[in-house]
Amino acid sequence: MELNKNKHLNDVLESHKMRHVRDFSDKVLERKSEIIQKLANHYGTSQRYDAFTSGSMAKHTAINIKFDYDVVQPFKRKAFETLSEMFDDVFSFLEEEYGDVATVRRQKVSVGIKFPQEENDRNPICIDVVPGRELSEEDFLTTKALNLYYNEDVWGFKKGSYQKTNISAQIEHIKEKEQERQIIRLFKIWKNRLNKDYKSFLIELICIKAFDGYSGSTSLWDRLKFAMEYIRDHITDESFHLYDPGNSGNDLMASMDDYKKGELKAEMENMLNNIDNNASFFLPYYFPINDEFDPNKDEGYKVKDSRETVSYPRSPQRFG
Repeated sequence: MELNKNKHLNDVLESHKMRHVRDFSDKVLERKSEIIQKLANHYGTSQRYDAFTSGSMAKHTAINIKFDYDVVQPFKRKAFETLSEMFDDVFSFLEEEYGDVATVRRQKVSVGIKFPQEENDRNPICIDVVPGRELSEEDFLTTKALNLYYNEDVWGFKKGSYQKTNISAQIEHIKEKEQERQIIRLFKIWKNRLNKDYKSFLIELICIKAFDGYSGSTSLWDRLKFAMEYIRDHITDESFHLYDPGNSGNDLMASMDDYKKGELKAEMENMLNNIDNNASFFLPYYFPINDEFDPNKDEGYKVKDSRETVSYPRSPQRFG
């Protein structure tokens, strides 16, 4: 029987909703709140502004098979002489607070805290703390702009360099864009399924740009297909740009290697061709239902185990 593409994709999204893992998500939220309170107590209002949640949880693009909480801690201009001092100080504080009970490590622009997976937990609890400093004295409350410190050579930036951003503007950019968020979640599921390393923020911006002014079919499959075709047709075009809504001078295309652009173009081309040739096999292969919460099963909404049990077709040898 021919696969109903729209029903399958709707089932994929339904099975990956965060509400199915609310108990674990609440436990992660408690840890996040604890960390924010510790930062607030340690630094005080003379050094910092209130921390806030960013990333997929703030943008409502999280999926229940892989998520963490991103916390942005904004600092006042006079809190630290340099951005490297800011980054190192936050790392040292969190390492002192949690080093005995969690793995605390320096990451690209954040300090990652990973707690051991406890009995009945779905995954380890992971919280990323992103320290940032306002550009000039007392301007954060008005502009929401921050300078972030790069702890690694990444995305075209050298270790020790910094970048202006506005994370609040990035969150606002996706606000009330539910149709785009659906497609972004599907791409995240694909990324997780096949261990792709494309930046989620890149995919997010492409999807938002693709649907700017879109007047086509509102069906889920037609919109996903349109997004894949858009990426295929534009990603390697030299005139194609993706500007960070938090910093108009930051073009994500400029920091993406030509090889990666070509690879992503080929991925989209292969997926479109394979799904066109055999949708019943390839659509579930690229975009699988989370079997644990499959709405087509009687027990689909019940937690059967403390870990994910996602069922996939057997992996073909040469399919992207």
